[in-house]
Parts: sequence; structure tokens; C-alpha cells
Amino acid sequence: MILSQEFRLLPRRSQHRALEGISESQRQLYNAAVQERIEAYRKAGKSLAYFDQTRGLTEWRNSDPDGRALPVKLQRATLKRVDRAFSDFYRRRALGGKAGFPRFKGKGRFDSFSFLEWRGINLVNGSLQFQGMPGRLRVHWHRIAPAVESLKGCTFKRDRKGWAVILLVSIQDAAPRRTQRTVGVDLGISTFAALSNGECIPSLRSARKAERQLRVAQRALSRKKKGSGGRRKARLALSRCHAAVALERKNHLHQASTRLVRNYDVIAIERLKVKPLANSILAKDVRDASWASFISMLRYKAACAGARVIEVEPYDTSQECSGCGDSVVKALKRRLHECPSCGLVLDRDVNAARNILNRAGVGPGLPNVADCGMRAGGKLGSPQGETGDTPDKIRTCTAQLDR
Repeated sequence: MILSQEFRLLPRRSQHRALEGISESQRQLYNAAVQERIEAYRKAGKSLAYFDQTRGLTEWRNSDPDGRALPVKLQRATLKRVDRAFSDFYRRRALGGKAGFPRFKGKGRFDSFSFLEWRGINLVNGSLQFQGMPGRLRVHWHRIAPAVESLKGCTFKRDRKGWAVILLVSIQDAAPRRTQRTVGVDLGISTFAALSNGECIPSLRSARKAERQLRVAQRALSRKKKGSGGRRKARLALSRCHAAVALERKNHLHQASTRLVRNYDVIAIERLKVKPLANSILAKDVRDASWASFISMLRYKAACAGARVIEVEPYDTSQECSGCGDSVVKALKRRLHECPSCGLVLDRDVNAARNILNRAGVGPGLPNVADCGMRAGGKLGSPQGETGDTPDKIRTCTAQLDR
């Protein structure tokens, strides 16, 4: 498994200018590669590929000393970025949606460059060293530095605080843990996640909380004259607001996913299709919840800890009774599950979480996705035996996980 780890850079003034110069040179290379593809199609009706442009890069490096000022792996990563942009364009056009032809990058819109392989760059005594960078570039190691043998590539990124490096690190999966603690997780908006044992993770809704602050910053930006220093400062203030919201949301997702992986050996979740939901009437709340990011964090943290994440189909998890299996049809606004057959009364989301857990099944040879049309023969836990719920306990979603 390959994970990305971000570290802050501590460049000197000359190194900061060098990073800016490298970013500008790669922006120009990106624009030249896009222009080359456009001209080739206009004049010869030919679509250039990545390998065609790498051959042209080799010829340029052999004929021009300026082309050899930077590592070839760095320049090839920029060409690969162009290739991905055109591949995504062709894919979107084939699907019939808005294609979005690759655009030329203006100044201020190209903030990163990469090494696709750990070649042409070295990690020496905790500092980075590569051609085009004067001296060794210091790194703020807020965690243990990864071994050089595990490094697969890196990306240098410029943000509002300065420069950072994102290292791609190869990590071995942990040995599977014994299945002793299991839980089903139902993701939502009013409650971020309801667990099958009756607990819940509250919603952070960071973007909703910061709406007024963002609105004021956006209004201030719209009133500034284009090209002025005041507009530049207003744009920076707005980016800081968005960065603070994103950081708060990311911290919340990390804490929630870490706690689940620490407390449970098997975690059953829904196999959500987030994109249609993100284009619905609930788009703002769905994007603010960041379910896809949460599930991604849950997967890689479970692999590192030896836990197991099982995805099941979400069809009818809210309508089916977790006690007897009968279908109890209810509208979305009805937040309480009341089964007329078995008398089970509990929160709608907790009932869905228990159905998710029931559909996950049990066993060492369990596939990663269970069949949603069949209830598993073995259960990871009794629906009512986990918390001892009775019909008198109408609202069980009271305990909250640490944030």
C-alpha cells in the first residue's frame, strides 16, 4: 500500500526563489505541451501521446543546456500531468458529459511539481537534494521520517503558508486481527454516522458554520478592483477562510476514522455512490460531510491496523427491520423506526446501521462486498443483544465519539 505524507519545507531565501523558478519553468513546459498537442491535431489530425512528447523532451534536452537544468524525471512528471488532463477530457467526452478541454495555466494557477519516481532526488540527513536546488532543502519532520527504501515519489506544493512536500511511502499491510469487536456504520447528514451499538458521531458541518465568514470575505473580494493590491489581499483572506474550513473538516474525519479502527476489528459500511448525491438538492451538505474522504481514510487505516472494512449495498437498509427482517416503509422525514411485527422501536439510522452489520456476514473468507439481496446466514452480532434495547428505549443515539 502506498500512502502520502505531507511535511512542511523550511527553505532559505535563495531556495525559495529556486522553488518559484522551478514552478514557473514547469508551468511553461505544461503550456508548451498543451500547445504542441493542439497544433499537431490542427495541422496533421494527429493526437500526440505521452511517449511522443517524452521523445521531444529528450531532443530538447540534448540540444539546449537550459533543458538540462532540471532532472528529467521532474519534467516527465509535468508531461504526464498533461497526458492525464487529455485522457480525462476524452473520457468525459465519451460519457457524454461536460468535456472540459485542458486549459493553459496562467501565473498563480500552477502551484506544484512532482517526481513520479524516487530518482533524480535524494534524502540526505533529513534534507532533500536535487538538481536545480541550491544546497540541501530542510524539511520539518513532525513525524518519524520514512526510510529511503520505502519512498516511491514526491510532490512539491505551494500553499498559503509556503512550500510543502508530499512523500509517497510504501507501507506493508498489518496482519489481520481476530474478529472480536464488530460494528455497522450508517452515514448521514444530521448525524454524521450512526453505529449499530447505538452510539453516534455528530456532524461537524464546518462549511455551514463558516457561511457568514465566507460570505463577508467573498463580498469583500468582489468589490475590489481587478489587478489591485487590495484584491490580492482579499483573495488571500478568502483562501485562508476556505483553508480553515477544510482543515477543521479533515481533522474531524481523521479523528472519527481513527477511533473506529482502534475500537473495532470489523467495520461494515455502505457502498455509497456519492457523486449523484453531491449533485442533488442536498449537494452542499453532502460535500460538507465528505463521506468519500472518510471512507478512504477508513480503508487505509484499517489496512495499516489489521482491521477489516466490509462494504455492503445500501438498498433498503432504512426500510428493513433489523429485528425481524420485515419491510417497514417510512418517509425520509420520519426519523423513528417502529416495527408492527416485532415491536422494535429505535432510531432510524441505528436500525440502518444494524442492517448494514447483518448484511456484512462473518467468516475468514468473507468477500469485501456482500450480496445485498440475501441476509447472511451468520451474524456478526444480535441486533438486540448488543445494547439490550427494548421498545421503551426510543432514542439510543446518545453516546458521542470523541472529536
